[in-house]
Amino acid sequence: MCSRCATDLEELLELKRRQPVVVIAETASKQRRWFSQLRWSPAWAMAAVIAAVLGLSGGVFLWTRHSAPVAIQQEKTVSSVVTQPSPATTPSPEIDSLNSLREAPLLVLNDASCQFRLYKDGHLETPQELPPDLKHSIERALSTHRLGASPALRGWATGAGRLRSGFWTPSTFVPLDPVGNVVETERPTFRWRALEDAQHYLVTVFDAKLRQVASSGPVMRAEWTIPNALQRGITYSWQITAVKTGEMIVSPKPPLPEARFRVLDQHAVDALAKLRQSAGSSHLAMGVFYWKHGLLAEAEHEFQALANANPDSSVAKELLANLKSHRRR
Repeated sequence: MCSRCATDLEELLELKRRQPVVVIAETASKQRRWFSQLRWSPAWAMAAVIAAVLGLSGGVFLWTRHSAPVAIQQEKTVSSVVTQPSPATTPSPEIDSLNSLREAPLLVLNDASCQFRLYKDGHLETPQELPPDLKHSIERALSTHRLGASPALRGWATGAGRLRSGFWTPSTFVPLDPVGNVVETERPTFRWRALEDAQHYLVTVFDAKLRQVASSGPVMRAEWTIPNALQRGITYSWQITAVKTGEMIVSPKPPLPEARFRVLDQHAVDALAKLRQSAGSSHLAMGVFYWKHGLLAEAEHEFQALANANPDSSVAKELLANLKSHRRR
């Protein structure tokens, strides 16, 4: 290659190496001029504002189209719930049948200033709110016309009737109360039939293991109230000793049974206090409570008052007679 050709070739190669730099520089210069025109051109600014407004309007339109059906559906749901009839205003056939059974009470008892009504289906309408177990016992007593043995005394062969009648002894000198029942107080009063020409009496109280827990000392009258409190929920027995012309006569003694009684437990005492507050004027409620817990004397008093308030009621008379028969056993 001649020297001239070599020189030309070097110039071409040098030009080729420099060309990308020039192009890049020119391209960057054009981009700066375009952004500069975009920033300061009023036309571009107006176009950008219009595009933003159109985009926002489209978004609002799409959101309202989506939420409107949901709101309408919710409004329909609420409307259907409000307009549907309440179960209380549209009695079912079962409720109609139940009401028809309760239209005419099977039994009505006057009780102080109120009434108890028993219906054919066994439902008892009470003037006061009563404990469920007590209400069930009242329902059963009115349905069967019976009380039966007190649950508190079941399995307890008291022999109270034999003691009170004095059938097994020629003497009338026997314990009267408490015998074969439960007492509410912790300091009961003991009563007995007096022995003719007795100079004085001695009362002795024993626990379930026949250990002496109290003694009266000489007593002139045929009754004595224990000064010290007995323990609640415990069964006790007691004897009377009459002193006559230097002779000591004890009652009861074999073949007569022991004169036993129990002191009402604390749980029943609390329940009784609540019942007196809520239904203390109800002879029926109080009578059944007393009967359930073995306070038979108090129960008989309440059922006697109930029978007096319902002279034409065979149920009241039968309940009273049934209770008395169990007290005599």
